[in-house]
Amino acid sequence: MKSLIIELNNASIAYYRDDDPIMSDKKYDKLYDQLVELEKLTGIIMANSPTQKVQGYILDGLNKVQHSKPMLSAAKTKDLDIVKKFVGNNDFYGSYKLDGCTLIVKYKNGEFFQAITRGTGVEGEDVTEQAKMIINLPLQIPYSKNLELRGECVISWDNFYKINEKLNDKYTHPRNLAGGSLRNLDSNITKERNLEFITFECITDLGSNSKWNTLELIQNMGIEVVGRAKGKIDDIVETMQPEYYKYPVDGLIFELDDITYSKSLGATEHHESCRIALKWKDDIYETTLRSVEWNTTRTGIISPVAIFDEIDLGGALTTRATLHNISYIEDLELGIGDTITVYRANMVIPKVDDNLTRSDNLIIPNVCPVCGGKTEIKQDNESKALICTNPNCSGKLLSMFTHFVSKPAMNIDGLSEATLEKFINKGWLETFSDIYRLYIHKDELIKMDGFGVKSYNKLWTAIENSKNVKLENFLVSLGIQNIGRTASKAISKYFKGDWFEFEKAADPYLDNFDFTILEDFGDIANQSIHDYFRDYSNRIWWNPLTIFMNFIKQEQSVNTDDKLQINPFANKTVVVTGSLINFTRDSIKNKLESLGAKVAGSVSSKTDYLIAGENCGSKLDKAKELGIKIISENEFLEMI
Repeated sequence: MKSLIIELNNASIAYYRDDDPIMSDKKYDKLYDQLVELEKLTGIIMANSPTQKVQGYILDGLNKVQHSKPMLSAAKTKDLDIVKKFVGNNDFYGSYKLDGCTLIVKYKNGEFFQAITRGTGVEGEDVTEQAKMIINLPLQIPYSKNLELRGECVISWDNFYKINEKLNDKYTHPRNLAGGSLRNLDSNITKERNLEFITFECITDLGSNSKWNTLELIQNMGIEVVGRAKGKIDDIVETMQPEYYKYPVDGLIFELDDITYSKSLGATEHHESCRIALKWKDDIYETTLRSVEWNTTRTGIISPVAIFDEIDLGGALTTRATLHNISYIEDLELGIGDTITVYRANMVIPKVDDNLTRSDNLIIPNVCPVCGGKTEIKQDNESKALICTNPNCSGKLLSMFTHFVSKPAMNIDGLSEATLEKFINKGWLETFSDIYRLYIHKDELIKMDGFGVKSYNKLWTAIENSKNVKLENFLVSLGIQNIGRTASKAISKYFKGDWFEFEKAADPYLDNFDFTILEDFGDIANQSIHDYFRDYSNRIWWNPLTIFMNFIKQEQSVNTDDKLQINPFANKTVVVTGSLINFTRDSIKNKLESLGAKVAGSVSSKTDYLIAGENCGSKLDKAKELGIKIISENEFLEMI
């Protein structure tokens, strides 16, 4: 059927577009009738079949659609031993990890019904009309019930090169082209891109407890499924290299085959626990360092960023990568003009890997790039950092305000960094409380470029809404050193969201409260709070603010669930270390807290359990030294 469709479509193009027939009308009619008979016989009709004559049109926009279940990712590793440990003695198979645009496809009573992008994972965009242009997606299948599939919308390498040949401004990777084509409101453009849909998961129960067999059933319906193989893990890795597949891929997926067992493993907020992705080792690229950009942060630390000749990091054109701190620069012995190697850590974040020249002649600035104040190199934990010594540095001020209005803090939408910079330059913002007095500049503000009455009203509404705030968000907004979201949450929980109770405890002249009694609090965090409130100059940042705030009080929850109280982790202090397969660090913390445990950041004599993953560090050594009970991730799963 696919061969007939290609032959007939090529004949149509030659006849109607090129006025250069490649076959007789009689032969065309014969092949066409043959295709019609096959469609009737199989119950399968492909989207690009000439029997359908599907034409595209322009849509007004894309509607949001809720997913039937969250679209989660897969746990990732580059270590083959971790994959082997994950698989264990279970039945499994390996498949290509397709690099395109994830798509959910639904059929109703055998007819193509809907297509939805991955979106946020909770809701996606309805691209049903565009999906009708996918060349290998059947519009009709021999299955009379509802069917939901998950797969990847991709463009083959061959089609990608053909499309790029016709363009002056060429695409860098098929992934970008596939995503843009699928979401294009003009479905005629979508049609020209030769998109393909490859299924990797069936959500609907087809009566088999084997994912492998279920994919076989899907394939028999005329739907293309992902390339996959069974056997030994080493053999699968050796035979399933990316150059052997016609579609772009960025790794392999190792999937547990038993559906019932897979469901029993559950999921984290990030990924389902029945599969793991083996990412191929990062590709290293050579380039030339042209300059180093220095950016002043709210803490006064000046962060260096490498600027280099443009390189293509697996489809992402890149000219910048962080250099972290002075120690990092010294270790690389950097100099302008050096040949450096760059890679994308986990295929996402550009990082400088090595310096092949090592001229070691980079000049560290002795003045702040923002205010011109004197700089110093200071020890920051175990690394050297460049610091601006000017307490009134405008660079610090902008970074502080940007942090203050951010989502984890006061969450004031409409105050972008660029807008804040304009307000600071006009002298409107000197301390945080000035944000809540911006109304006095209303007449001038609405005349600014990009503003008007509507924009002002929207901004002022966001500012007013931010006054109703949780203590934990307010504490984050202040930017107290060593007091981040986790510590702020612990403080808010202990003081039931009451700022004034916390203020009394934090004032070293009133109470000298010992914050180390809070979970996950150490001496450094305790000292940081008291130092912040002991420094009278900090009062201008927090004291005037409190008159505007309505702190949302919270009651400490009392757990009445008997089952929770008798689990082995209830009221225990647990520390987690190393890389985990089934959990992210946040998700295992949430899991432990849901069991009534206290999750600490460091091992001490108060620790009851250490959960040890792969590549553990000093925490494991200390736990052994103190005789703390050490359990593996699998033991943890068995215990719960």
